[in-house]
Amino acid sequence: MPLSPGEGDDRSWLIVGRAAKPHGVHGDILVEIITDFPERLTDGVKFGLGGDSEPTEFFEVHRVRFHQGRWLLSVVGIRDREAIGAWRGRYLWLPEQSLDELPEGYYYEHHLVGLECRSPEGDVLGEVTGLDPGEGQSRLIIRRGTREFLVPYVPEIVSEVNLEGGHVVIDAPRGLLDDDAIDAR
Repeated sequence: MPLSPGEGDDRSWLIVGRAAKPHGVHGDILVEIITDFPERLTDGVKFGLGGDSEPTEFFEVHRVRFHQGRWLLSVVGIRDREAIGAWRGRYLWLPEQSLDELPEGYYYEHHLVGLECRSPEGDVLGEVTGLDPGEGQSRLIIRRGTREFLVPYVPEIVSEVNLEGGHVVIDAPRGLLDDDAIDAR
């Protein structure tokens, strides 16, 4: 049974998973994990379900466990394989954590997008236009003019994130943001 959104809950909601396929005959579903903090989805937690723009329905977790790198989710009030099968391809949403609840150095993509990129000397290098999660590490997508650059989001290169000041400091090694890379041929 869908729940109503929390009264007075004005937090933003973020995608944390994508419903895959039903599992078993009792209304459980496998969910692809799309978050750095999968431990936030626990028994009894209220979550949203919807498309890629916002949650439209709200439910409560009955039980969740890890199964082959995904969540195996059981939802309060849903014990029917066909009903849960209709969720396939839809997104699971959780309320955004406040910045002070995140580990040091973690930021949401929407906080980074639009920040000006500066060198350690203060020269403008471009603007953050997105975050590419990548396989091994996340990368900032930096636009300068008509070009885009992928900058590894590691402390050795992204040395400062200043949300209040509206900028990130990037100490880019030679060749990362320019055309003077060493030709290895």
